[in-house]
Amino acid sequence: MTNFSTGPDRLLRLLETDYNAEGFSTGWAEPTSEDPFRSLIVRFDGIGEEARVMQLELGFLPNMEDAEAAGICILQAFVTIAEGVSPVYCGELLRLAAKLNTMLPLGAFGFFEDTGVVYFKHNSLLLLGNEAAANIKAIDTQNGLILHLHQLYMEAFLKVAAGQATADEILEMLPL
Repeated sequence: MTNFSTGPDRLLRLLETDYNAEGFSTGWAEPTSEDPFRSLIVRFDGIGEEARVMQLELGFLPNMEDAEAAGICILQAFVTIAEGVSPVYCGELLRLAAKLNTMLPLGAFGFFEDTGVVYFKHNSLLLLGNEAAANIKAIDTQNGLILHLHQLYMEAFLKVAAGQATADEILEMLPL
């Protein structure tokens, strides 16, 4: 098991402190049988054309004890864009995601057909130990880019998920 003072939990607590100091609302999601991640949740307001709320979940992949013992961990940033989306829109959502994902500098959009969740996720490999300040800076920089990607594309996914547009119609409107 990783030393609590230098491990993944410490990084999440440091991120929480930094985001709270900047005025962002944070919270925690504890692991469940369906979702084995303990996640820091950071709320961002005013995202996209409709100035929506976005919750960024930051959690470390479970069952990585061997990697942690070697001094590394994998942080996952996850955003739920829409829930309860009909499987009828699966093809259109996947077509839109496939096209946009080829142009993203990091992460990927996707759709869980079984749960109807449209999402974005990105995994980062981090070194543990005395690199906390460097990790925090790298994570914050990546999160800024994740926010920018949602500013650009969240509304597109919401329109397709609601059946208001096809992937092709959205792609014609986006500056690609």
